[in-house]
Amino acid sequence: MGSRKAVTAVAGIGVVALLGVGAYVGFGEGDDSGGHGGVGAAGGPHKLIAPNTVLGKYEQVEGITSAAMEDPAGFGVRGAKTVQAVYGSGRGAKAISAGLIQYTGAYGTVAAPEKTVDALFADLADRARKPGKGGEKSTMVGRPEDFGAAGVVVKCQETRTEGRSSAAPESRQVLRAPVCAWADRSTAAIVMPMDTRATKAGKAVSLAEAAATTKRLREEVRVAR
Repeated sequence: MGSRKAVTAVAGIGVVALLGVGAYVGFGEGDDSGGHGGVGAAGGPHKLIAPNTVLGKYEQVEGITSAAMEDPAGFGVRGAKTVQAVYGSGRGAKAISAGLIQYTGAYGTVAAPEKTVDALFADLADRARKPGKGGEKSTMVGRPEDFGAAGVVVKCQETRTEGRSSAAPESRQVLRAPVCAWADRSTAAIVMPMDTRATKAGKAVSLAEAAATTKRLREEVRVAR
């Protein structure tokens, strides 16, 4: 495996950021075993884009973004370019008050999609063990669950973060949210789809629902090249 550099996706939901300042991703190299196989459901090389609007109602949020992946070639995404965006279902100051999707990806050539996805979650688990800048503590709950299909590996896992509430600094608040990752032969990404109000209330979108959102997002941001 190459050097373990990270990607930071900024959560910015106003209480505490998930997994420190968001989701951290590391891509690991592997052999050419394709996991769920193939070059992708649509076949052939693809690239990732970041449209202004996705899923019919989520628009890119100004002032909040996901950091680009550092040195993706070191993580097994060869000849890579990066794409990232944060989407909200609201408008203006309330852009992320209801729904939020964080998306950070890379495209090029992915030798081992399943190993790439497993590396994402291994890196998330490693970084979750370290306290965040605000003292928050994060945990990856259980193990990643497989929601993949022919041509694409998709896995999701719940994150749980405990930290001080911005509204009541003397109290502690627990945030729960799913994180998903996909990889195929030419694209890889991590996605955090959140119902912001439910997250602040200590609830979480189900992994099955998060996986469905991730697959729908992939269909919109993954295009032939």
